[in-house]
Amino acid sequence: MKHKRNILAGIIAAAMVTGAVIWIRSTPTLPMTPAGNPQTATTGAGTVAISPEQMTASGIEAQVLPITRFQPQTSAYASVLDPGPLLQLRGQLRSAQLQTDAARAQAAASEREYRRLALLNGQDHTVSDKVTETARATWQADRAHRQSARAALLAARDTARSRWGDVLTGWALAARSPQLEALNSGQQALLSVALPQRGPTALPPPTIRIGLPGTGGGEITARLVSPSPLADPVIQSPTYFYQAPRAGLRTGMRIEAFLPAGPSLEGVTIPNSAVVWYANRPWVYVRNDDTHFTRREIAVDTPAPGGWFVARGWHGGERVAVKGAALLFSQEFQPKPQAGSPGGGGDDDG
Repeated sequence: MKHKRNILAGIIAAAMVTGAVIWIRSTPTLPMTPAGNPQTATTGAGTVAISPEQMTASGIEAQVLPITRFQPQTSAYASVLDPGPLLQLRGQLRSAQLQTDAARAQAAASEREYRRLALLNGQDHTVSDKVTETARATWQADRAHRQSARAALLAARDTARSRWGDVLTGWALAARSPQLEALNSGQQALLSVALPQRGPTALPPPTIRIGLPGTGGGEITARLVSPSPLADPVIQSPTYFYQAPRAGLRTGMRIEAFLPAGPSLEGVTIPNSAVVWYANRPWVYVRNDDTHFTRREIAVDTPAPGGWFVARGWHGGERVAVKGAALLFSQEFQPKPQAGSPGGGGDDDG
């Protein structure tokens, strides 16, 4: 049994060595000079030397990264609401308001009539008691109708506020509402945006960016309308109403929103093509001079369009390998020829 284990261990070790050799031989290397020696060399930990001619031949490009200002963003989920229920609510509230106004006017008229008849009845009885009592009963009935209409209007308002909040309910109650007209005509879209929890005193941003599906990164600006009384049913976070141009938005869409996350920062934007990963950490190659690159670790906690924004440890004008970074990395870790081996610089036997 022990003999079999030794044989198995030997097979595994041989396989590991064979795999390592294959990986080393398959790793891309920079082209050799006619003399057979590469024009690159690792001069120190994380540093690669390479001539400008070799950079051109290998397709390695370095780009100056200027200092810029960047607004960090966080993402949130948004949905495009159907304006139909809000428009129907406007009709219901307007009808309830008109009924209340009519009942109020009717009650006021019947009250005046009753008081006129009561005055005549009390002075010289030119109006009978029966007529006076009939007028009084009419006034009381109209007053009850007015109170009923008022109660129905208040109930409709409360229902509207519990679903749409004060601002949108105000739109629905207004005699003329340009905002609702824009929703009804399709010029504007109403969005429900579930913002991340940012503390009880955090205010929603007045404007956010909305990603347009199917446009290859197109965005539009949405403006804050008001808080929503309802929480998002999925992530249970507070929601807010925003209004945006209709553009390519369709009712029922679930889209991504981008909102500011803290103050703007100053730093550089490093493209994705410049980043190599080693030991679970991100690195880039910075060009020190015409013939040397040094590997430098970066922070990738702030995504930016096409890459990462880095605010610390950089100053303007530094050049970074934006093409060929993986080639520099493989060359840095390429096994070096040993003295006495072919191409290693040792003395020949002959």
